[in-house]
Amino acid sequence: MIFLVRMLISITKQSGPHVLKRYIQYFGNSTTDLYTGNMHEKEIAAYCLDGIKKEITINKDAYEKWIVSSAGCYQTIILPDNSEWILKIGNIHGRYVHIHPGRNVPHTVRVKANVLKTCFFVQVHSRLSKKDPLNIDLINQVRKDILNLSPIKFVTYNHELGRIIDLFSQYLQPYEK
Repeated sequence: MIFLVRMLISITKQSGPHVLKRYIQYFGNSTTDLYTGNMHEKEIAAYCLDGIKKEITINKDAYEKWIVSSAGCYQTIILPDNSEWILKIGNIHGRYVHIHPGRNVPHTVRVKANVLKTCFFVQVHSRLSKKDPLNIDLINQVRKDILNLSPIKFVTYNHELGRIIDLFSQYLQPYEK
């Protein structure tokens, strides 16, 4: 999740905030499970690949056969931090392995789409404007101008949006030093 915020910040610095609207479609309209553990994306991918290699010789046909052999047409891999990753058949740019965090498992939080969208774009604008990401005026500006959502009256750590903004802020801090 952090690499996406960094990418959006970079794109916005180069092209301006208006380009952010193009990226809204990638967030979907339902819920997303976010990994909150400490493993890096490359580390997660390497462990998943190792887990696949323990089961099959990796090639597209063998992988697809292995995935569809389970009742739900997916496989699960547990990583050293006890997070669970779901393996499915992918079909993006010739990549056939699709992984995502499990649902309701260690180091995973389920987030509603509008909360996730608001959080991502607030984090981008916060970094660019040097404003606190919990600033209600900043949040409502993002919700109105980028997401076409109605404003909110307040945000606290007791609400999902406040918790997710805080979570993102914690994860972004090491990358900003």
